[in-house]
Amino acid sequence: MRIMAAYLGALLLATPATAQELMGEYFTSLRTEDMRNSSGQPLNDFCAIVQQDRANYHKFGLRHDTDQGDPFFTTPEMRARITGSCRIMPGSEYVVERVLSGKPNYIWVRVFGINGLPTELLISEGAG
Repeated sequence: MRIMAAYLGALLLATPATAQELMGEYFTSLRTEDMRNSSGQPLNDFCAIVQQDRANYHKFGLRHDTDQGDPFFTTPEMRARITGSCRIMPGSEYVVERVLSGKPNYIWVRVFGINGLPTELLISEGAG
């Protein structure tokens, strides 16, 4: 009986895990300029290309007509979060192959996070 009471007490005191929430979204075009890092070296990782797109947008002012802004990736520290949190939505896997082969692509990025910090980017084709 004591063990059961202790177990129930522990359950009542346990705090639920913080859930991710949709913080925002943006559309952007991944083009040739985004496929090279700031030193001009080719990027062969899709998420690194997404990160470079945001650096080009925020740091270098390189914006394509179809690029939208975002309030999340304005600093190098926040952009560094992209590479570890980038996920491709099912059905959009071909976008990765297309971009890595050097072809431009329009994408939709949904930013999820906890306490105002991005923790996951869900990426899919931007045009239907």
